[in-house]
Amino acid sequence: MTEQDDLISALEDQAKLGWKASSELLHPFGPVAGNFSEAIRLLVHHYENGVQIIPPPGQNHILRLMKNNTIKATYYFMTKAYRPEVLQGKQPLTIEHLFEAYSAIDHAAIISYCYLFRNMSRKIEKDEWEYVQTPLYEALAVGACAGINVPQIGFGFGLLGRGLRYLAFAAFLRENRRAFKEYRQHLKAHDLPFDLEFEERMWQCNNVQVSAIILERMGFNRSIAIQYLAAAERDTSMPADPLYGVRFRLAEALIESYMERQEIPQAAPTWVGTDLTFPTEVRGKLMTDLRRVISEKQRIEWLNKGGSSISPEQTPELFAGAGTAATEAPPEAPSVQPPAR
Repeated sequence: MTEQDDLISALEDQAKLGWKASSELLHPFGPVAGNFSEAIRLLVHHYENGVQIIPPPGQNHILRLMKNNTIKATYYFMTKAYRPEVLQGKQPLTIEHLFEAYSAIDHAAIISYCYLFRNMSRKIEKDEWEYVQTPLYEALAVGACAGINVPQIGFGFGLLGRGLRYLAFAAFLRENRRAFKEYRQHLKAHDLPFDLEFEERMWQCNNVQVSAIILERMGFNRSIAIQYLAAAERDTSMPADPLYGVRFRLAEALIESYMERQEIPQAAPTWVGTDLTFPTEVRGKLMTDLRRVISEKQRIEWLNKGGSSISPEQTPELFAGAGTAATEAPPEAPSVQPPAR
């Protein structure tokens, strides 16, 4: 029995239906490249063991991935969008600087999106992919800013929150284009972010289940998938562990509040299971950051950036104070090529 089969069996033992259907919806996207899933498992291991500085073998593995120009561009433009201060004062900015700016779980989230976005977008028509990436970028922006401003969430957990649920839309779209169009119109007509019952009628599973399987496929362990599921479904019968559960629930609460009501709550709702208030200055800073990153003029589609975006004009910090050698770049890895357009 594989790890994925083991996870599905464990979840179905809890009387949750649709797990096999969720797994089958992801089959057209193929298996995850081993260098990515290995990196995620390594990073999760370091996070769970409280490692603040990743030891050299782990560093080398992640840095090899980051040397790929597509991944380097993704890191650069994501940092420019959410943490521009990291880019300042580096002569020039290097991948080592970008590596040091993020924690193990942050890297796990970033690398996951690097892989998933490109892999899934290649299987979807360009005009239809917009229905996936438009809400995805908003969810990532809200999650990232929430994670930066609320340490109890953290950047990586902010990214992993609701964003994965919009990537699950790609699986629905790939399976049944007509049903997805009907679903999209239904959500718009009723001003809903999701309708799990509708999804289950159409695809025999829901986006939360697909997201949990995506996590497992990428290399995150069963504990993470189960805590993610409990947070998305607001399952208060599942104790929220401090490593994952509380963070996922806080992220979901803040993302849901902003995306559906355009506000930041004064305190964590009771279903989160932790007593936490958000001071006025934190809420004000978070709203200011969100207005900046979500505005059409300033929004950066960092997941759409590829190796061709790296240049003295577009990424000047990568070239500041460097000679012509800085313009030389390693070849792109096929598994992370920018999506065909």
